[in-house]
Amino acid sequence: MKWTNLTGLFGAIGLAMMTQTASADMLDDVIAKGELRCGVMLDVPPVGMRDNSNNPIGFDVDFCNDMAAALGVKAVIVETPAPDRIPAILSGRVDVGVASATNSLERAKSVGFSIPYQIWEVGIATAVDNTSINSEADLAGKSVGTVRGTTGEVAFLDVYEKKLKAAGTTYTSYGSNAEQFLALSQGKVDAIVESTTIFGEYLKGAGAGKIKICCSMASAPSDWTGLMVPRLEQGMLNWVNLFVWHQWKNGRTNELYKKWFGYDAPNMSYPGVSSY
Repeated sequence: MKWTNLTGLFGAIGLAMMTQTASADMLDDVIAKGELRCGVMLDVPPVGMRDNSNNPIGFDVDFCNDMAAALGVKAVIVETPAPDRIPAILSGRVDVGVASATNSLERAKSVGFSIPYQIWEVGIATAVDNTSINSEADLAGKSVGTVRGTTGEVAFLDVYEKKLKAAGTTYTSYGSNAEQFLALSQGKVDAIVESTTIFGEYLKGAGAGKIKICCSMASAPSDWTGLMVPRLEQGMLNWVNLFVWHQWKNGRTNELYKKWFGYDAPNMSYPGVSSY
């Protein structure tokens, strides 16, 4: 084959590769489509829920709307219960998971995580008249309810396998917080383990006078959460990271914390480690 033909061939291959790379970039695709599909849990007040007109509202909904506005596209909220958060990313049903997901190393094998945009603590709630559970150790011999796939469940199962199982503790893994709260209110479990933020919202509403936050999961670390994108979409992840940083820098994250959680946003940089 002549050199000129080889040059033309390599040029055609290079052009094809550039075209393929461009068409495969999620950030460009989102902008071209004119919409950003956000996977949000709508059964976890106050990060995600529905108002009286059945419209999605909450911290994560607002965060998605802000992100779409920054991209100049329409926000599309796709309901993704806790167990469906990562599958929704992997299947391509959503572009980004705005679903209060802990940025664990295990999960990061499947999806790409942004820098932290929320920090939660894990707590234990019981019926308001329960006086037998006042600490993590008091879960020994009791029945506990968790939500499948959540950090609260992971924290509980760690203690369960190490100590509580041998002490006769049993647990039930539910598909949503609604099921978890119902189980506690019906006396099917003695306690439930979840983020204190979620407990706080429930205590202000349907759970008022019915449940109480008795104590914290002392063994559980703080829950650092990030936005999720497909693991290989580095361009999209770069943009999302910068967006999260701008939300913090311009005060919007703190505004949303006050609006939905009732307190100022915590410091999102881990002590001794540089942030974005």
